Amino acid sequence: MARLGDPQLLWDFIERSMVDSDDGEIANLNYWALWLGAIRRPEANDEFMRDRSMQGWDPVTLLRGLVDGIHQAPGFVDLYAHTVWALLETHRWLPLAAGGLLQTLAQRTTELLDGSALSERSRRELSAVHYRLGEYD
Repeated sequence: MARLGDPQLLWDFIERSMVDSDDGEIANLNYWALWLGAIRRPEANDEFMRDRSMQGWDPVTLLRGLVDGIHQAPGFVDLYAHTVWALLETHRWLPLAAGGLLQTLAQRTTELLDGSALSERSRRELSAVHYRLGEYD
């Protein structure tokens, strides 16, 4: 439905499945890590999504994939925004390791914040991301 222009179900999913649940946040990050190539091995089932250690994938690779896709996914921008925020919250050191990727992320967050197609949650989370990135200028 989000792809077709009705973001409410996606907003509800983010709120109920991730924001109110550490397990949901971890599953989301693990899923994106597989989807965007930060996990290099094939997974036989969804059990990997429950791995609370999150050590089976590279956070920098995941961040790169999210940054590369966030501006190309208008129907899913809220999910991308939340995932970027959650990744930076769980890996507080990540801006130090991401190098030149930070400038691209800062530019994309500025563009998204200047637009109007974000939920209030996404706007708050991207504002927090943008603020944190400013600490590394």
